[in-house]
Amino acid sequence: MTGYETAVDKREALLDAAKALFAEVGYARVTHADVAYEAGIARTTFYEHFASKEDLLIHLVQRDLPALITKILDSVPVDLAPAERLGELTERMVEFVGTDQLGLILHTEVPRLSLDAQAAIAAAHGDLTGEFMAIYRSGLDDGSFRAMPPRLAGLLIESTIMTGGRTVMNADEPKENVHEVAEETATFLVAALRI
Repeated sequence: MTGYETAVDKREALLDAAKALFAEVGYARVTHADVAYEAGIARTTFYEHFASKEDLLIHLVQRDLPALITKILDSVPVDLAPAERLGELTERMVEFVGTDQLGLILHTEVPRLSLDAQAAIAAAHGDLTGEFMAIYRSGLDDGSFRAMPPRLAGLLIESTIMTGGRTVMNADEPKENVHEVAEETATFLVAALRI
């Protein structure tokens, strides 16, 4: 007897176990059997809930990312000027990508996933992507940002944040370097978009 009362409990246990294992040893090195063992659930039970390890990761992101994004967005005052808001949000995102368990998993593993999985995970970022584009459009409206194709602006924002996050992640002491790197990344990004 595993002690899990419902299928939902088992599913949550698998998701929690996967998150811990992915952060500890990396997505590529974890098997579905490892996740089931860590969750205290029979190996075959894994497939009652998820089609594959990739499917499990998608569901983990869909479960955890929206709340994290809401928390990040809520931490930045909405009444800031677009350049200031972009800077503040960039700093928080660099910190998330570089130091948070889920941020680390997403940054390192998503590029290796199937295109369908990448699309599902990108969809879970919806509010965040929309907020960055809304800030960019507000900066265009108030004359603080230069006009460029929206897709290019989005890719520049995303790539700059990911570069900052990667720099934090690869530092010898990520938590000691995060604030400096996040601040410099934000300064660079805002300057790049200014007129």
